[in-house]
Amino acid sequence: MKNLISFLIFILFALLGMWWYYSCNWCLGDRNEGSSVMEESIDPETEAKAKKAYEDSLALAHGFYAKDVQNADVFRYPENLRINIINGDIYIPNGIQGFETKIASYLGQNQDQELVVYGYETSSEKTDQKELGLSRANYLKDLLVKAGVNGDRIVTKAKLYTYEYDNDGNYNGGVLLNFAKIDESRLKEVEKGIANKTLYSDFGSKDFKPDATLKNYALELKNYLTKYPDKKVLITGHTDNVGDDAANQSVGLQRAENVKNYLSSQGIALQKLTAESKGESSPVAPNDTEENRAKNRRIEIIVN
Repeated sequence: MKNLISFLIFILFALLGMWWYYSCNWCLGDRNEGSSVMEESIDPETEAKAKKAYEDSLALAHGFYAKDVQNADVFRYPENLRINIINGDIYIPNGIQGFETKIASYLGQNQDQELVVYGYETSSEKTDQKELGLSRANYLKDLLVKAGVNGDRIVTKAKLYTYEYDNDGNYNGGVLLNFAKIDESRLKEVEKGIANKTLYSDFGSKDFKPDATLKNYALELKNYLTKYPDKKVLITGHTDNVGDDAANQSVGLQRAENVKNYLSSQGIALQKLTAESKGESSPVAPNDTEENRAKNRRIEIIVN
């Protein structure tokens, strides 16, 4: 009798357990269904705005940076650049000043790499064919070239991105920088630029000091000659037509000698370097304005 009672109690508890299990699952399922309905009822526009606000906050938090080929930071600033709705100009805060030097230094240490500059543009800007993305990328490229970076090692591209300008027509961000390996098709273009280089600077100054362009070029030329050890370098000085022929011939030679001596000081074998002058005899522009005369005061470097 006791065994029968125990068995009936066991059956009762088993039935209660089964009831509890299935009723709870039904409750949870009902809750999950309700949760799903709530998710589906979220306004897509509200969700998009929330996502956009989150992305903007990330952009501001991440600041302005450049990544290397391993996706590690080359540099990172807490502030960011600022683009506008009108044109391709870029505002650069004081806290970001000097990034050009860091880019030039990195490229100098990594001769097999180049910088890819992406300028952002919205879908409406792309549709309107304003090419603001490419204009922004080229704006930054021009700054870097003026800072001495070889323009052949900078690739500019437009990048489609979703963002909104503020009430003043500005957006914090708008440019993405990545370093990348130079592929074979691009390498020929870069090497052609190294082998045929024109430099502009105050090469004739008594207290000659190499500018950033010459410093960066010396690194590239040294690397190029290591790759092609049989090649020689001809450095030719040119002047405008101010002064007599003999004086300009001498000035042109002095400028070429200054560049030759600097390249030698950077580890390029002196026997590979030859300096000469053409004075005022080979102008590239009429000597009728100061701007044109500045174009004629140049150093041409040919490697062959």
